[in-house]
Amino acid sequence: MSLRALADDAERALVRTKRPAFIAMWVLIVVQVIWTLFFCVRTRPSLSSIYYPIVFTPFAIALALTGGRVRWVAANARLLVGFAFFENVIDRLGLIGPPGAPGVSWGDFPHFIAYTAQVNAFAPASMIPALAVLATIAEGTFGLTMLFGIRVRLAAAGSALLFFVFASAMVLSGLSQLQYAVYLMSVTSWALATVDASALSVDALVRAPAVRIA
Repeated sequence: MSLRALADDAERALVRTKRPAFIAMWVLIVVQVIWTLFFCVRTRPSLSSIYYPIVFTPFAIALALTGGRVRWVAANARLLVGFAFFENVIDRLGLIGPPGAPGVSWGDFPHFIAYTAQVNAFAPASMIPALAVLATIAEGTFGLTMLFGIRVRLAAAGSALLFFVFASAMVLSGLSQLQYAVYLMSVTSWALATVDASALSVDALVRAPAVRIA
């Protein structure tokens, strides 16, 4: 069997998970909204400290309300996931600004390695640099494939898995994934893998979607 056929079979299998994906997304939306409201009332945080929940949750809600049936809504959610990955990568490469500058999370790779150690506090110190490099490669890959729309369903599924790993590592390390809406981004990416999010994509230009939603 060719790689193309295997990829098409994988996409069909993803479509069959649409119902549990959207149920999980609704659950995470409710949890994220409640947490964000409580966090804002209790701490009155700056916008930058809850940037991801504030920006991403409305897109997740729009996707959930439309059930993935509106291509441009799904495409906007896809582009936001891709941009989140891409922004994080260029941040750690110092392309947004130096460490400590407004809107900059890391500013260079050494600061990102230190953050990777915090997120993976359970991992041996010797593994941290390799984990930082692997995370950057994975985020860069899924960021570009989601932004350009290359094998969208598979890219969305990979994004969902990567977000899930990040969120779980944060929880295991005693950090709050809710402040970054990571599990919500994970299940939203999973939902995107089950619908047609190929508007404004390379997929839409070079071929018809491999699997259509009835």
